[in-house]
Amino acid sequence: MKNRILCYGEMLWDIFPDGAVPGGAPLNVALGLKKLGSEVFILSSCGKDKLGEKLLEYLHENGLSTKYVQQSNYPTGQVNVHLSVKKDASYEIVFPSAWDYIHKPETIPQFDILIYGSLSCRNKTSFETLISLLDSRAIKVFDVNFRPPFVDQTIIEQLLIKSDLVKMNHEELFQISAWNGLGDEDLELAADLVFKKYSLKILCITRGSEGAFLKAADEEIYQGGFKVDTTDTVGAGDAFLAGFIHNYSRNKPLKEALEFACLLGAWVASQKGANPPFLFEKIGNR
Repeated sequence: MKNRILCYGEMLWDIFPDGAVPGGAPLNVALGLKKLGSEVFILSSCGKDKLGEKLLEYLHENGLSTKYVQQSNYPTGQVNVHLSVKKDASYEIVFPSAWDYIHKPETIPQFDILIYGSLSCRNKTSFETLISLLDSRAIKVFDVNFRPPFVDQTIIEQLLIKSDLVKMNHEELFQISAWNGLGDEDLELAADLVFKKYSLKILCITRGSEGAFLKAADEEIYQGGFKVDTTDTVGAGDAFLAGFIHNYSRNKPLKEALEFACLLGAWVASQKGANPPFLFEKIGNR
């Protein structure tokens, strides 16, 4: 399988109480894929400001092309991150931000896999650009990210219908299954409903410290979590997706891809911020 990958959506600064680090789910996934050796590009936008320049420098330092990163007069995105006692993160996402105004570029790299989320659809400009990209024949990977108040059922369902592979957490799964009249929070029932309703090929459900569940046409896989001392959960789901897609695009068995995804997600949860180095001697390279 070819694996030229395009990540679409937000790039920004996560503002922690003790400082700022680069983030945004599409950027985190792209950086993770790059560290794993995939050929990856990001289509996004940052501001013509100091934070934007610092973000572009960060991409250069990490070997990620900035060719398809637009610059606008809107400010570079910022998210205020709040950590609970259990180190779970909640987010205050500044609007408007440059990534709300991603325009369809005149030239775009050829891509075999398109990865996108729901947050980048909160503004019409970026949403319409994504819809135009979804006309391609690429494998479409939807990374569901519910970030209230930016959760629009109509848009979420529109993206689900257009997707091949979908990743979401168990809370998002139960919300979507409830939209479809399922009141019971039964993981397998909810996954079966969502899988069939939106004609998916693969559905990945992350379950925090309990690991993940995967549903495909002819198999269901449970993968247990890996115990770590959690520093913060920021970017753990993005690392999971990067790990899964990297192996999936290389035709690795789904069970193997899911195990590595959980391992990578646990590693990032044990480190500070969304984009720590991948120390494979500690992670356990597959």
